[in-house]
Amino acid sequence: MLKKILKIVGSFLLVLVVLLAGAGLWATVSASKYRNAAKPFLEQNMPAVVSWDFNQLRPLLTPASRAQFETERGQMIYRKLSILGALESFEEPQFLTAQSGVSTTEGVVDVLKFSMLGHFEAGDATVTVNLAKTGDSYLIRYLHIDSDVFLQ
Repeated sequence: MLKKILKIVGSFLLVLVVLLAGAGLWATVSASKYRNAAKPFLEQNMPAVVSWDFNQLRPLLTPASRAQFETERGQMIYRKLSILGALESFEEPQFLTAQSGVSTTEGVVDVLKFSMLGHFEAGDATVTVNLAKTGDSYLIRYLHIDSDVFLQ
């Protein structure tokens, strides 16, 4: 009887390990696919995003994000971010998540979330960006910049 229970528990643990390994492999492959697809967009466009020139940022935004940035408050916040100074370099973007959903204004949306460390004249900042897939490219749906420089 004890042997039978141990076999059942052992089989259950083996199946659980195989499922976890499969999920880990799937997550790694998915992350690699998304990272490879969005990396050229990020490398090419992130310097324009942190140039602190809204005219360079505007074409990179989704319509909803552009509407938020074009408000008086959005413009004020974007100008305040410029205390970081000029961009010196970005480290490798880190893929965080991918989500698919439906929006009443945008229809079906695939959103990829990345984070990267940027080195600026005034100090380092973590830049988190959500990219919405649009055809063969991406647009910025959300942008968050966090730095200790803002506390000074």
